Amino acid sequence: MESPHPLDAFTYCPRCGSRKGSSPTVKLFACPDCGFRYFQNAAAAVMAILRRPGGEILLVRRGREPARGLLDLPGGFVDPLETLEAALVREVREEVGIAIARHAYLASFPNRYHYAGVLYYTIDSVFLCDVADPSAAVDRDEVAGCAWLRPEAIDHDEVGFESVRAALRAYAGSARA
Repeated sequence: MESPHPLDAFTYCPRCGSRKGSSPTVKLFACPDCGFRYFQNAAAAVMAILRRPGGEILLVRRGREPARGLLDLPGGFVDPLETLEAALVREVREEVGIAIARHAYLASFPNRYHYAGVLYYTIDSVFLCDVADPSAAVDRDEVAGCAWLRPEAIDHDEVGFESVRAALRAYAGSARA
């Protein structure tokens, strides 16, 4: 069952209290009484394809919902007024304790993120990252485990999100180019 859309929480107009507001599109809440308009845009998120010499990349096993117990790439949501690059560095350090030596943008992928009964739309920006010390990878609060794997050894049925599967396919394609 699909989670409720975030705009479904608008029972009343937040400006005038009218019950006549509606969501004519997937991203807009509009009130005909006072003219209030609220746009629900996709949340920005980052993912890191952390590489070490030998061709292995770091995958984590999610320690929390959604997709608890499934494979993921280190990353997370971009905070307000934070750049993608700053969020990438922060999230990787928070999740696996690794410092990124270099990073380069790979691609972005839309995603549906179901959390606490609500559906959020995200846009996940993927970066290729070289790490200063691959041995520094440790499990943190949000991560149940982490492992360096060769891309061809990853079971995509064990990956928790379609955007991560798409990122791994894009990486495999870029590695062959």
